[in-house]
Amino acid sequence: KNAMIIAKELNENNKVNKIYYPGLQNHPQHNLAKKQQLDPDGKSAFGGMISIELSNIEKARKFVKNLKLFILAESLGGVESLVCHPASMTHASIPKNVRVKLGITDGLLRLSIGIEDVNDLISDLKESLNKI
Repeated sequence: KNAMIIAKELNENNKVNKIYYPGLQNHPQHNLAKKQQLDPDGKSAFGGMISIELSNIEKARKFVKNLKLFILAESLGGVESLVCHPASMTHASIPKNVRVKLGITDGLLRLSIGIEDVNDLISDLKESLNKI
């Protein structure tokens, strides 16, 4: 639930150039995800991973530095909210031109949304975006 609420908030923020979350209707694979990603009751469940793209590496780094609740981590998927900057972390060894072809820009960030209070997470993200 937290990820869907946050994805909708980030989708409306003009500092976010692009958002990747299959729960959003504008995601190119939304209908497929809706059929494939189901909770135990058979309802669509889109998971806790969101990727956002900011305009450049400086803004991405500043955004991450200003977060207070999200923890910088290479391995995502815990119960706590985490953030990863693939260009400088998990994919740093890949040449930039190859990364860009794969869609891994310098401004790309991956967010693993945890179980903290969603309003606290939204506030943290908005405050950090407002500082870039």
